[in-house]
Amino acid sequence: MESVPERTCIGCRRKRSQAELVRLTNEAGRVTVALPGAPGRSAYLCPELTCLEAADKRRAFARAFRGPIVLDPAVRRAVARHTSDERR
Repeated sequence: MESVPERTCIGCRRKRSQAELVRLTNEAGRVTVALPGAPGRSAYLCPELTCLEAADKRRAFARAFRGPIVLDPAVRRAVARHTSDERR
């Protein structure tokens, strides 16, 4: 039986399969949506605005990336797009 990689959402702290989450990376102090296969440190977030807001409120991005960060507006758009796609 093949195991499915799991990751923890930094917003709600629930474990989910890696494929269900949005992968984020830190590029020069700016948190962005990671391109497939992008190297480096990453964090995962459920594709839900509530998880994005919870992570921002709890300062989870700064902890995950070990330093001060700025949240790129594209992250909010990507999460909102995933949320609206799921409602269809």
